Amino acid sequence: MFSTISKAITQQNQLSSAEKTANSDDILTEIFLCLPLKSLVTFRYVSKHWLSLISHPNFSLRLHLKPRPISGLILRSKSSPKNPKYDLINLNSDPFVAPFRSFSLPPSLVVLQSCNGLLLCGSPKWCNPTCNCYIINPITKKYTELPGAFRTARGSFRAILGINLAFDPSVSSYYKVICVTAVGDHCQIQIYSSKTGDWTPSSGKFWAKCGMTFKDGVFWNGGIHWISSERTSLYFNVNEEKLQEMPMPCIRDRSSERRFMYFGESRGHLHLIEIYSLRDVIFDVYEMERDYSGWVMKYHVDLREVAIAFPEMVRSYIGLGNYYEKYSILCVVREEKDEDSYMVIHVPKKAIRYNFKDRTFKKLHDFEPGFDDTIQHNCFSAFQYTESLAHV
Repeated sequence: MFSTISKAITQQNQLSSAEKTANSDDILTEIFLCLPLKSLVTFRYVSKHWLSLISHPNFSLRLHLKPRPISGLILRSKSSPKNPKYDLINLNSDPFVAPFRSFSLPPSLVVLQSCNGLLLCGSPKWCNPTCNCYIINPITKKYTELPGAFRTARGSFRAILGINLAFDPSVSSYYKVICVTAVGDHCQIQIYSSKTGDWTPSSGKFWAKCGMTFKDGVFWNGGIHWISSERTSLYFNVNEEKLQEMPMPCIRDRSSERRFMYFGESRGHLHLIEIYSLRDVIFDVYEMERDYSGWVMKYHVDLREVAIAFPEMVRSYIGLGNYYEKYSILCVVREEKDEDSYMVIHVPKKAIRYNFKDRTFKKLHDFEPGFDDTIQHNCFSAFQYTESLAHV
């Protein structure tokens, strides 16, 4: 009898502890912070209580206090223009932890940019001010449509020179979209805030530098950065709404035209790769100082061994003895330990992972059958993806 009573008391205590845990927001939050984002997406549907905890802005901020590793690269597959499909090249060591394998967008939409887990999508003719843009979170499958086009005082549409996404989940749960428009022979920046849901013009107009392109801006250090072939480029501090100059690396050979192979951000570092000849397989990876004092050489890369292992990246001109390398750089990935940092190279039909420290490399991905021997992607069409539960 006493054993039965003791057993009942024990079960009641255990039930009481479980109920206390289930009803304690602090304990549940600590547990949720230790779980993969893929699990949190599912747990949102357990109850309204869990949904409110996981969806709370403070939870998102705590979840992203530490930079999250890149999950993969989003690339458009060889699909119909009427039914665009995107695949994820998984960069995790475990293939089973990929947040998704692929996703499709509504007809007439393509991915224009990615930033810390959110995607900026719009028409392939994104420079048309009458086309609408969307912010999409592919892991939560939520989206929002941005307000419409910009009109001048006379009622005509402004030309759009570039549109870029700025989102830092470790600072705020809100994002901004930076749009550069043409106003006569000047440029002006329009800013959309997810907090207000409106577009507002930044103060002042400016001249665009020669060779400046605003299409493929990179968000880093609180600003959108654009590069040009001149000695200086531009960046826009999003919070302060200030346009400032950014130095470019010195041109090594003034008789040659510089070619930008890569421009992107990883774990709070801004990287740039440029070459001066299509035959270059030896080059440097530059990193920008956080105070914008200049670019410093971070990694030295030698791809000659890669070219030997994957001879399809070496092509010959017909009838000529000269040759050139056929490859592009999809992304530079900084890991928590610098000796683990690497870059992803696209050669015909394959993606290769190249480690900076020991110069080892391996095949990472085979592109789907049907792709020819051309290079379909570069750093501006391979979108880095980091899992996020951010609201759109």
